[in-house]
Amino acid sequence: MDRLADRHAVVTGASSGIGEGIARAFAREGAEVTVWGRDEERTNAVCEAIAADGGTARPALGDVSDPDQVERIVAEAAKAMGGIDAVVNCAGIGELDGWVPVHEHSLDAWQRTLAVNVTGPFLISKAAIPHMLGGDGGAFLHISSVCSITVWAGDSAYSVSKAGLNMLSDHIAVEYGEQGIRSNTLCPGEILTPMHETAAAASPDAREWEQDVLSKHPIGRFGEVEEVAEAAVFLCSNESGFMTGANVPIDGAYSRV
Repeated sequence: MDRLADRHAVVTGASSGIGEGIARAFAREGAEVTVWGRDEERTNAVCEAIAADGGTARPALGDVSDPDQVERIVAEAAKAMGGIDAVVNCAGIGELDGWVPVHEHSLDAWQRTLAVNVTGPFLISKAAIPHMLGGDGGAFLHISSVCSITVWAGDSAYSVSKAGLNMLSDHIAVEYGEQGIRSNTLCPGEILTPMHETAAAASPDAREWEQDVLSKHPIGRFGEVEEVAEAAVFLCSNESGFMTGANVPIDGAYSRV
């Protein structure tokens, strides 16, 4: 229960889904967590739930793709917590145009998806790294997707953005390894979250879409948020001290068939 004791963590996309699960798991393991979301009510609710479980959390509200907001939030988090030891880039969006082939993608949807899913993590990493340099280092974890290493037809903007996120993580690992900063990605398969419901709703037939996606997971089921959260704790703890630059599938073997 103390694998992240005395750590100061920033988790984006933490007001629901995988991000919320990671924020709550980090707090249970002893970390002080900045819960970064865009919905004030949900973000505050996550912080209240963490406090009720005996953890420590503070809310942060802002758009991860806005440079000024990112600079402010990261600086405020570092000051409030006394530093930053771990960053989880989990905020993400997809299917803004629904499931469409490349030539039907709107430029606005393409640019917005990349802004949140790639530029956002870049801005946050850029702002957080100076707080890790000159100290004991730190750990980055980027929540990517099985879509970054496989092709989901009709989902090009999301897939391309997540592939870019993998490469960003690799660069951080290589460029800052000597300073004790590690960086890894988790590549989940289909996880039961609000985003799962959104993706299903964006398809012409939600039930048919779910059955098709399920058939591609050899394990025979979708993943649970808690399973991703446990992997996240491991990758940001001392237990994974020699792991960096890794893209770790957590996908029920989807990427292996």
